[in-house]
Amino acid sequence: MNKNKKKLIEAKRLCNEAEIGEQIVCPSCNSKHTKKSYQSVFCKTKGKTRCKDNFWNNVDPSKRCNTTRISPANSAYYHGTILPEKARELGFPDVQSMRNNGGEDDVTWGAHQCHVEPCEWCELRPEFCRCE
Repeated sequence: MNKNKKKLIEAKRLCNEAEIGEQIVCPSCNSKHTKKSYQSVFCKTKGKTRCKDNFWNNVDPSKRCNTTRISPANSAYYHGTILPEKARELGFPDVQSMRNNGGEDDVTWGAHQCHVEPCEWCELRPEFCRCE
């Protein structure tokens, strides 16, 4: 992997100037590939986004520790697994009920915890329990 900032920037500029269908060289790993679209720059021979990540980590260090990005996979996992588990822990039948139960002033999930003991079989609050 190339880590020289000047070489990386120059190689990316050459890739951007190339026409679709031309052979271009990946700025990060120097492998040759065909430019398939106008924004095509990095190869995919190293798997996933390693070449692109190498480029931005070395050219713009502020992107190295980018903690604000949420990938689609992380978002799907959060909404499909974490939130339903949190709703169940708090005694709500689903995520929408948990969201609807909050007051306008209260934006924290911790405030939705109730002191009512949940059902020992379904673990829902008594008003949502259908066990009896």
